[in-house]
Amino acid sequence: MLEPIPRYSTRASIDHLTAALDLTGDYGMQDWSYEIAEPEDIEKYLDHYRSISDEDDKFVLMEMIIQSTEYQKSKQDFVKYCLIVKNLLIKDFAIHQYTIYYWASMDQADLSDA
Repeated sequence: MLEPIPRYSTRASIDHLTAALDLTGDYGMQDWSYEIAEPEDIEKYLDHYRSISDEDDKFVLMEMIIQSTEYQKSKQDFVKYCLIVKNLLIKDFAIHQYTIYYWASMDQADLSDA
């Protein structure tokens, strides 16, 4: 797989999501969307994702959703949210292709490091 064009969080999207979802945190955090995500808030993130159309906001919010999925407390919830996320990633592939590439660790020569 060729590496897609990198995409990054924007300040505007972080500001929009902070206000809309009542988030806290310092914009200067290196991986804001991953550090701010809380697994217990995943339903709130998913509801908001489905209600917005701005692609930059969807990009940042999907990073939060994926992080929240990864840290679900039960295997059942993890599997449940993986299926939801998979469908959203397929639906909005053009927005999230770099995120998919990043999380799939496609840049790793040794897949045991992925």
